[in-house]
Amino acid sequence: MATILCYGDSLTWGASPNGGRFPAHCRWPEMLNELLGVQHKVINFGLPGRTTIWDDPFNEGRNGARFVQSAMEIFGPVDLLIIMLGTNDLKRYFNASAYEAAKGVEQIIKKVREPNNHQFPSPHIIVIAPPNILSPIGEAADIFKGGVEKSRDFHQAYQKVAQQNDCIFVNAAGLLQPSVQDGVHLDTEGNNTLAATLFPIIADLLRS
Repeated sequence: MATILCYGDSLTWGASPNGGRFPAHCRWPEMLNELLGVQHKVINFGLPGRTTIWDDPFNEGRNGARFVQSAMEIFGPVDLLIIMLGTNDLKRYFNASAYEAAKGVEQIIKKVREPNNHQFPSPHIIVIAPPNILSPIGEAADIFKGGVEKSRDFHQAYQKVAQQNDCIFVNAAGLLQPSVQDGVHLDTEGNNTLAATLFPIIADLLRS
């Protein structure tokens, strides 16, 4: 049995564009587990507001790089780590770009590969470039001011980091887009598309 840890933000956690949280069967990690079968364990460790390396002054405990080693110990040994972070890095008060977000993902990769006290083997890693932000509405329009343009650079920046660190790369923007209802979060179709795309990649990886 393989343990697959999905380390992300609200797009992994399952935030609904209408508010609240989707039921488990509508979130992409749980959909992925259904496709892979009960012989494998897919853990949804998404956290709304999680960033790659930034401490959010308005939301405590969201620094992904700071807490990833704890996650790897709690759920370890982990065979496959899936990282999809960076959308929250584009909040206006971080003043960061897709380049900084990608470098933040790189810091997470490096921390995961550091020796650990339990002698857990280093996991395979899939890096997912988050989907492009559409035109957000309401409060999100203020929070993500400038983020629409910056998110268009996710693909290139993340692909480079994935290649340089020997990770599998998936470009979510080439597969789906957020719901038009809020311009940030995935609808059920987007969740399903992501799970369906990851399934053959992971199935092949687990057979190798």
